Amino acid sequence: MTIAHFSDLHFGRIGHPGVVDALVEEVNRGDVTLAVLSGDLTQRAQSREFKAAQELLASLDPPTLVVPGNHDVHPWWHPIRRLRTPLSRYQAYITDDLAPTFDTDGVAALGISTAHGFTIKSGRVADADRKAIRDYFGPMDEERFKVLVLHHHLTKMQSLGPHDIVGQARRTLQTAVEEEVDLILCGHLHVSRIEPVEIIPADHRVVVASAGTATSNRWRTGYESTNFYNRITISPEAFTIEERRYVPEDEQFTRDGVTRFDRRAAADSAPTRTDS
Repeated sequence: MTIAHFSDLHFGRIGHPGVVDALVEEVNRGDVTLAVLSGDLTQRAQSREFKAAQELLASLDPPTLVVPGNHDVHPWWHPIRRLRTPLSRYQAYITDDLAPTFDTDGVAALGISTAHGFTIKSGRVADADRKAIRDYFGPMDEERFKVLVLHHHLTKMQSLGPHDIVGQARRTLQTAVEEEVDLILCGHLHVSRIEPVEIIPADHRVVVASAGTATSNRWRTGYESTNFYNRITISPEAFTIEERRYVPEDEQFTRDGVTRFDRRAAADSAPTRTDS
């Protein structure tokens, strides 16, 4: 099974003229089973931005699993909308399902929303979402590969230095570990990083794959003009995460590196990394 994971499109702030078309072409020609979009479809939650995101999703051949990000709630200059119906435009244009699921070929995925009107940018995981994690993954057998999708981070990425994490991160990460989630897909930081979780001792390994901004010019300092998405391949023996970087001169994505995790190895076993 193959998952295309992209994040932080930020329609309204597209970085390169050909990057959106290149992303769609990559996903549609790549034998992808599921396309996952982990939030921030828009820059200011405007209708025209959601329409552009809606058109992109409609142009994808594989089924999609989408969750909102903090930029997909009504902005602060609409305070009543932001607090009362923060995701009304997202739900009107994209989906009203804030806990989407996908289950096939021994792989199960669940998305949760961390975007709320009362937070600024770091988001929060509600008690109901932790319950959704337990209810969805809990009854599954240990052979099922479990994927949790959200916009914000549940843990610090050790290689990135200081950055924000979502409210109730520790409790939510503990829930994910208890339910034997294998892979957490997120975005928000606008840079591609792949790391095992190291802050909670456990017999079960959890890997975090943070996708860079797929199409926008809101690049993280030090990664200017760089757009990424991840291609994840899952087999009974292992799973690999291929980071694919956009090359503006060629108007296409190219492999930047591949990280492989052995599913049968010990929780503290090291992954193997191959750079392009």
